[in-house]
Amino acid sequence: MNAAGAPSPRRFFVFAAAVGLAFIAISGVGATFLGVQNSFSVQDAVTAAENVLGSATTATPAPGVTSAPALSLGIAADPHSICAFDQQTCSAGAGESRVTLTAQASSAATKSWPAVQIAFVLDTGSYDGDYDPTDNWPGIDPCQLAAPNVGPLCEESNGLPFFTTNAQQIATAIGDANPNSQVSFALVDFHATYDHVWDDGDAPDQYHVDISNFVPANQFGSAVQSTFVATQLQGAWLIHPGEGRGYIETENGLDDSFLHSDSITALYGAIIGSGLTWSEGTHHVIVLMGDGAPRAPGYQQNYCISPSAFNEYGNYQTGAGCYSGTCEPSFSFGSVSSPPCEGWTTSQDGNASHSIAGLTKTSPTCTDSVGGSCTVDVINYYDGITDPYSHAWPTQYDSLGGGPGGAMTLQNSERQLEAGCDLAEATGGSWDGPSFFQCSDGQSGNLNYVPIGSPFAPNTQNPSLMNALRQISFGPVVSSLAATGTGVPLFSYVSFGSIHLAPNPQFQTVCTLSTGQLWGGGNKCPATPVNLTSPSGVHYWGWNWSNNASQNKLYIGDSWSVSFWVVATGPPYELVPVDACITEECNFGGSTSVGGVYSSATYLPASNLSVVTESFPLGSVNVIASASPAPPPTAPPAAPVPPPGIPVASPTPISVQSPVGVSAQIGIGEVAFQATAVGFLVGAAVRVSQRNRPMAVVNLAGKPKHIRSAFDSESGLGSGAGVGRFE
Repeated sequence: MNAAGAPSPRRFFVFAAAVGLAFIAISGVGATFLGVQNSFSVQDAVTAAENVLGSATTATPAPGVTSAPALSLGIAADPHSICAFDQQTCSAGAGESRVTLTAQASSAATKSWPAVQIAFVLDTGSYDGDYDPTDNWPGIDPCQLAAPNVGPLCEESNGLPFFTTNAQQIATAIGDANPNSQVSFALVDFHATYDHVWDDGDAPDQYHVDISNFVPANQFGSAVQSTFVATQLQGAWLIHPGEGRGYIETENGLDDSFLHSDSITALYGAIIGSGLTWSEGTHHVIVLMGDGAPRAPGYQQNYCISPSAFNEYGNYQTGAGCYSGTCEPSFSFGSVSSPPCEGWTTSQDGNASHSIAGLTKTSPTCTDSVGGSCTVDVINYYDGITDPYSHAWPTQYDSLGGGPGGAMTLQNSERQLEAGCDLAEATGGSWDGPSFFQCSDGQSGNLNYVPIGSPFAPNTQNPSLMNALRQISFGPVVSSLAATGTGVPLFSYVSFGSIHLAPNPQFQTVCTLSTGQLWGGGNKCPATPVNLTSPSGVHYWGWNWSNNASQNKLYIGDSWSVSFWVVATGPPYELVPVDACITEECNFGGSTSVGGVYSSATYLPASNLSVVTESFPLGSVNVIASASPAPPPTAPPAAPVPPPGIPVASPTPISVQSPVGVSAQIGIGEVAFQATAVGFLVGAAVRVSQRNRPMAVVNLAGKPKHIRSAFDSESGLGSGAGVGRFE
């Protein structure tokens, strides 16, 4: 449709052609040339026009259906021509047609994530907003040296204070941004690399679980305060008793690593679910927040130009000793240990699963996730070590490529941020970082710098960071839910006009999963329909994908079909609809709803909370009148024997009127009702059994053999006589 209520140019042309052909046919002009009959219908014209122009366009959805319905519906009838009254004495040679309704979960259905578990993995490095001014290890950060034991580091982020203070608002915002998902949260924190080169090893929390059981959004804020804040953020106590508690980790100074971290170990533990209760049937998302780089090739950090406390002694000013390592040591998670030198986005030992990106696709906790993988979102803070022009880079190392804007400084910053970009891209997650940076894939940062203020009473507002958290990605195609059943059957069939279910419909359903596997057994793919009655008294039939409500869901690639026999219980003798439907094509074909109901799919799409009722398209069969055999002529009475002597005259011939049959080419209005009734009754009396059906028709073994009144309605019973009535 080009606009509301306006047919497409193609459909308009089809309709114009149909009307034109109908006019020619009705008027008789050119009838001989076109080969049409005076009983030519508008549907015949539409069909003829579409034969010239090609198949009709997709039917317009029923009112209330979105422009991209989740299910693609179809209908077919075979054979396409049948004799009326379930006879076989017409040219079609068959009295029944097999109608098949189909529904395919469309590949265009909106993706959704019904249940999502999110594990936050927080880096607690110094520039993340976790520096303890009272630690007495300020290194050579210019800002800390200018305000010892009091001031923050240069461009120290307020990421951690913001997160802990606003955890409840963050969880609520994520839930509100994903109203179709049930989201729950857990929390892990990490810090030390324990490498004893640029880290003194006094903060051994390479992997620490704070919230192990995933809690709903409305409990996340209180859970963060009672776990992470209460146990981990107890710094700033020695020199300023009571100040800073709840914001600063104990003894976190520049004698600990901060340009690189144990992000590989922390992510490994979170992915495999060490201490976390990942649930099968939910999608698993990990949000890595912080700065720094992983210990992996391509992401080494030059500490010799940094404000590290170890540079106070001038021990590592030149050579390879300036750089962080490229191999993450194996770490024991109880019964499971990470492999040595676990990779970041690629393996270091040739085993494809030995990288964080590979693990998101091979770990059982990820393959059991909805979508078959885990998603990693990365948020890199805008702070003193991700900003290459920050005053945090000491100017005394300009000769080594350090200082604000120096070559080595730029390299350090780029490697930290590119590591975040690379992992998010490899796992289908989102990346958020400083507004000045652009990933190699073209994605631009969106975070603004927000000063932390006093470490003891930090600024806890950060609008751009809140927006980044609100828009974290749940990953690509993690769920393919297309349609969910509601309180009524998913699929329904409403017959139309003289087309009704055969006495023995022989219902058969086929349910196929996206993998091509047939789906059945138990409550799955029921064949027996539910008998329904509309408020106006119309009887029709309904089916579900499953009679188990929890399994009554179609995913992208799933397909459903049901087939059954129908008969024509009377005229008209032309192409007629087999189903009540309300699409544009149905309207052109002469079908509509019956008593307010029509053949349809009723479901809840994954992308919407409103129930959709989508009409099946138009199906049709050609109904042909059965030939009525004429009764044998009655012999005239024998002439009396004349008396002797009287000449015998030659008998006068008696003309016998030719019987009149009802053919497909004679309008029903031209046939007397008495002739129709007599022809029908005689035809029924001499009905030929199933042996005369064409082989193309499905084997009808088991169908009832008794003869029934042609005026009986479809009863659905396989045997016994019914009480005839007009429908």
